[in-house]
Amino acid sequence: MDHDISLPAPTTFVPTVAEELRRGGWLIVDLPGGLMLSVLRASGAPFRGERFFRDFAPFVVETATLDTQVAYQPGLLAGSLNLRYEAAELLVAEFGRGAPTGVRATIGTAATYVQIIWAHARTTGDFPLRGYYTWTADAGPDGHLVVGVFGRDRPIVVGPHPKSGAGIGVMPLLVPDDRPE
Repeated sequence: MDHDISLPAPTTFVPTVAEELRRGGWLIVDLPGGLMLSVLRASGAPFRGERFFRDFAPFVVETATLDTQVAYQPGLLAGSLNLRYEAAELLVAEFGRGAPTGVRATIGTAATYVQIIWAHARTTGDFPLRGYYTWTADAGPDGHLVVGVFGRDRPIVVGPHPKSGAGIGVMPLLVPDDRPE
């Protein structure tokens, strides 16, 4: 499964597809280019503590985002809780088979999820995924990164997770896609 949500084109959903997604309960955000966890931290994203940046960030392979639209629903994909990353990846691929033409389901990068969570909270006053973690496409030597929301003041938690999947689910993302079937 391809996890690169930062494809250069197309960057927006076709208007009729965007409307169909909205009618289906999806929220669409414009994801700015160049986002990485360090950029979000410098911008004031409410990360809980410094442990990730101090102990793990130097060993993580992170992918910066490019400008694109992303559709999300603020919860975990049904049946994804406690799955290993590989199984969650397959579940997202299966879920994506029902997506409209020109749309691809994916697991996003850690920066993508942090941006979505933070933007959602600034818009609605509530943090999505409260009490849960989602898998991300970014990885380090200790496993894929997870992003979760715990607590009130600085709730965003990022860290590597071993392969077990215990306590982890996945928030699938939809992105524009013009690749041939």
